[in-house]
Amino acid sequence: MLPCPIAKSTRFGGWHPPIAEGVAVAAALLMAGACAGCRQARPVVAVIPRTCGTALWEPEHAGAASVARTRGLDIYWNAPMSDDDIQTQISLIEKSLDRGYAGIIVAPIETLPMRTPIRRVLARGVPAVVVDTELGIPPGPLLSYVMSDEKAGGRMAARRIGALLGGHGDIAIMGINPPMMSNTARERSFEDTLAKEFPGVHVAARKFGLPSAPEEQQVAEQLLSSGEKIDAIVALSLASTRGAYYALVEFDRERVVKLVGFDQDLIPPIRTGGIDSVVIQNTFAIGRIAMDLMDGEIHGKSGAAEILVQPVLMTRDNVDSPEVRQILNLSWWPTQ
Repeated sequence: MLPCPIAKSTRFGGWHPPIAEGVAVAAALLMAGACAGCRQARPVVAVIPRTCGTALWEPEHAGAASVARTRGLDIYWNAPMSDDDIQTQISLIEKSLDRGYAGIIVAPIETLPMRTPIRRVLARGVPAVVVDTELGIPPGPLLSYVMSDEKAGGRMAARRIGALLGGHGDIAIMGINPPMMSNTARERSFEDTLAKEFPGVHVAARKFGLPSAPEEQQVAEQLLSSGEKIDAIVALSLASTRGAYYALVEFDRERVVKLVGFDQDLIPPIRTGGIDSVVIQNTFAIGRIAMDLMDGEIHGKSGAAEILVQPVLMTRDNVDSPEVRQILNLSWWPTQ
């Protein structure tokens, strides 16, 4: 994972590197006072993923930037250092409100704790686009959703497992996370599809998700050392995919126990066969669509939306295809 800066602001007349918050605020106030007769500042949209510096969330930055640079918008891109730090994510939303940003695009770390902050955003008349998971707040004036189709992703994973095992075998499910509605949808769709289409595949173990890859690795190591027969593992999150892979390598079983994961991050093991496949979110497209919706809200073309973006099953056969390369696009930096 690449380091996540304290603050990153993408301005499409050029890029300005992060500077100390106090200096930034003071400079902004000074410029506002000295430039009362200057042209109006470009609207700034805050884009706050669950974390940054990963192959899952940096493409969202690239997608959002590709739209913003054509619409006269600037981006404030910032995120917690880890994808379990909900308090920092909430504080970034509050900071964006205090700074008077024109809109907020956020990928919630958890569902329930994010409801109150988003309601506060809407009450202030600021548009919000929520990506990756529903909050239980229906779309309406100022609020839209752009999400990966988790039910489709669950079906993809189930059919891949069924094909890998020839319709018979024992599997473990890792990374189950009930507080996250998108994760719950993945898990239910996976198990429903498996039961209907591959009744000979038995779920031998279900493990709740933990925040970090090292913790998930411990879960997988305990599973592998338990003596229980496991032919394949389905990992429902980025952390559980990493943790399961590391455990399989530690036990020298990465080519014996099949691993199907979610949320792209480990690309090289797919090329070598250490990971069979990963259901990847098209966060590049999600970022583009979210910023397009935000631009409409900012310019008075409001309209509630709930848009599903299709995931893709990334395998050794398509990892270097044009389709997957576009999904993994990290080119948020503007071309000259």
